[in-house]
Amino acid sequence: MTETGDRDEYGTGLTWGLKRSFISYVSRLPDLRHAAVDGASIVRPSLLHFEFAEYANGVAKFKGDVRIAGHGNLLYVMITDPWVEFTAEGGVLSVIDIQYWPDRDRRLPLATLRGGAPELRAFLTEEGRAVFGDQYPAGIELDPVVIRLPDPA
Repeated sequence: MTETGDRDEYGTGLTWGLKRSFISYVSRLPDLRHAAVDGASIVRPSLLHFEFAEYANGVAKFKGDVRIAGHGNLLYVMITDPWVEFTAEGGVLSVIDIQYWPDRDRRLPLATLRGGAPELRAFLTEEGRAVFGDQYPAGIELDPVVIRLPDPA
């Protein structure tokens, strides 16, 4: 996957490697296609970055659309507009539910988050398995999620 940026350039937002073994696998596909638009970018080393959009009522909203495809579109992953709802234990990371695309109001809980910001441990939810074509079991640890919110005004 094509990378841009530098760790110091991430700024505010959500930075995530999804699952390193998955990214490594897809990067070797001969027909790999990927795009990062509308506030999303791919930054070194193969991390996805989503720009900060807003924070209200314990929910941090980020914007951007990342799509990864290969195997003649049999592999298709779409991560769009991630939100993190913070809880006492960490939080829940949700994304727009591709099953209802282009409806942007329906969300899918992709990962439970544990620990404290800026870096949280991420674990795949049962519902989130569909994002990866049911290739990973619920509860498997994903890459850490790094969240940087702007300083309060």
